[in-house]
Amino acid sequence: MQSYIDFLDRNRYKIVIFVSLIVMIFSISLKNLGYEGNYRIWFDKDSKILKDYDNFRDRFSGDDTFVVAFKDPKGIFNKKAIKTILDLTEEFQKIDGVERVDALTNYQYIKSEDDDLIVEDFIVNLDNLQEKKSIALKDNLILNRLISADGKTALIAVKLSSSSGVDEEVNIYVMKKLKEIVTLYEKMTGYKFYISGTPAITASLVTISQHDALLLMPFAVIAVVVMLYLVFRDFMGIVVPSVVIVFTFLLVLSIQMILGYKLNNFTVNIPSFISAIAIADSMHLFLAWVYYRSKNMRNKMAVYMALKTNLLPIAMTSFTTAVGFATLGISKIEPISTLGIAITSGALIALILSVTLAPAILLMLKDDYRVKLPKFLTLLNIKGYGAFIERNSKKIVAIFLLLFVVVGYGLKDIRVDSNSIKYFSKDTIVRSGSDFIEKSITGPLVYEVVIDTKEKNGVKNPDFLKRVSLFEDELMSHFPNVRFSTSLKDIIERLQSVLNSESKESIPNDRNLIAQYLLLYSMSLPQGMEINDKIDVNERFLRVTLYSNVQDTSKDLEMIKWIEKWWSSNGKYSANVQGQTAIFAYMQSNITQTLILSITSTLIIVVIAMLLIFKRLKMVLLFIIPNVAPIVLVAGVMGYLGINIDIGVAISASVILGIAVDDTIHFFSKYFTAIKSKSFEQSIDYVINHSGSAMILTTLILSVTFLVFTLSDFVPNVNFAIVTVIALNIALLLDLVLLPALLALFLRVNR
Repeated sequence: MQSYIDFLDRNRYKIVIFVSLIVMIFSISLKNLGYEGNYRIWFDKDSKILKDYDNFRDRFSGDDTFVVAFKDPKGIFNKKAIKTILDLTEEFQKIDGVERVDALTNYQYIKSEDDDLIVEDFIVNLDNLQEKKSIALKDNLILNRLISADGKTALIAVKLSSSSGVDEEVNIYVMKKLKEIVTLYEKMTGYKFYISGTPAITASLVTISQHDALLLMPFAVIAVVVMLYLVFRDFMGIVVPSVVIVFTFLLVLSIQMILGYKLNNFTVNIPSFISAIAIADSMHLFLAWVYYRSKNMRNKMAVYMALKTNLLPIAMTSFTTAVGFATLGISKIEPISTLGIAITSGALIALILSVTLAPAILLMLKDDYRVKLPKFLTLLNIKGYGAFIERNSKKIVAIFLLLFVVVGYGLKDIRVDSNSIKYFSKDTIVRSGSDFIEKSITGPLVYEVVIDTKEKNGVKNPDFLKRVSLFEDELMSHFPNVRFSTSLKDIIERLQSVLNSESKESIPNDRNLIAQYLLLYSMSLPQGMEINDKIDVNERFLRVTLYSNVQDTSKDLEMIKWIEKWWSSNGKYSANVQGQTAIFAYMQSNITQTLILSITSTLIIVVIAMLLIFKRLKMVLLFIIPNVAPIVLVAGVMGYLGINIDIGVAISASVILGIAVDDTIHFFSKYFTAIKSKSFEQSIDYVINHSGSAMILTTLILSVTFLVFTLSDFVPNVNFAIVTVIALNIALLLDLVLLPALLALFLRVNR
């Protein structure tokens, strides 16, 4: 160790300059820093889900549709509201990337005059609006789709072209143009407009994540700097930890860019993980240096002692973190594997910088550089804590055991679930838009049921179409959240009614007659309003579109499973559920389950590593308790409160485990060093005096840093911050109170 310190001392300036140059060179790659918000990155390239969805897009030109809605308390059938719809329809159609716009005004109204079929725009001018109102409020193809049942809310659907919908940049552009247009019309008309739809979700995910990266991340760094200043009131107290954190962050991001990865709404949290890892390493080293310098030790010797007492635990924590999170790196889900690679490389880079750059910076200081132990840390320089733990160990363990039993009971109610709309805070455009549409007109979530008739022209089979009607009735009976459904079947029923002057709509019993109806109807439609978005070119597949209220992913998957089972068990047909809402449901479940599996693997690997290091099984069992218990306790509370485990909570478990493991390793490292020559009570005092301050300070700084993310409009980030902060403080309490009490009982039993 002395020769290593001598090497650092001789080359301290070279090391600082060399590392700084390396960071600068690597950081050049950050000019290519990009962001990817496409849903495809969340699936394996050979995913059947993606292949089925691509087939759906090829057959029906996709489902990328923005929705714009507004309400007129007096009813929309007045000149002001109708003119607004007419004008907006025209304005929206001009936006690049938009394929068609569907609204009340250009709804293709079917009627018969002198035995001729007429299909025309429902409203072309502002005349006879009351007559139009009486027709519309009885038309089941309009109600709960383009207008509300009370006639006070109107909805305009803005469909993107098939090629545009897969590009998140187009989604963002169209979203921006829609906001510009409706903002202008809000000033002109006084109406409040609401925007929703799956492209709006995609666009919002990207813009909010970019906002968090550009604003909250720097704010988090500033929070770290401010906390360091408030604690140390010393220039080096800010510089050393901050340099390690920032350099680690820049190198990790640069490596990600060099490997061809882009940021997404998952990996945008990489700086949070890097901050946690880097500050934990550098803080233990720096506080040890401060402690020895406050004892009037010469600077070089203080650096030597700081490294001597912390090199092994820092190396151990970095190794366990790197190996543990490497399990994420083998995931087939790109963002998760990216995160695993980032954390693994971050742990190793933070280790290297903490034992090279950080001591090199400290060695640049002269012996006359004055260092004072921060006031709040002097409170931890206590005696008698170990004796207190020894006397009260049974009571402490009993209290915590009771706490575990009571809180752990809530685990029975914990659910792994999520909700793509509720991922956004209530005041965001997409959330407020979805809430308004659900409350005022129809379900904002859209599911696309693709039914395979197994034969060419099969959609014209009367028996099949009647089965579609039965399916819709039973579906809505089983799932009340489904508010509306629409398909080509509805048009066929309308044609039968209009052309035969029947009051009740029904399916014709003649296949040839249905074919004639569809041919006549298709020839009557204007360009751009064809039926190729309802059936495929071979007329084998039928598309049934469902509009549902917002519901959790578990309900989405339950409904999807029910639909597919219904069709597989009811005749020769089959069906699958497509659309981006279904994609989100598959995606959320896949991500969360994968994270939970990876975290479990991480814990197993860490336990094995600790067994190899400590070589004492009983000690490893003691090691597990303060690391797993915080996650269990927080999960139990979530079960009581009915809060589901979503992506944010699952990510937080990784951070909690990483920091808790670091603290416990430092505790055991100091304890094993002290117990060789000291009593149990003295050893606990030694641990508190030499590691307790770093553990407390690390937890305090990380808590303040993570709380910054409660300002995010992305709810998983908020959940991540809250759960992580609570659990980290629980972990600290367990390490400083429960762990020594367990050790006391363990030693008492083995005497």
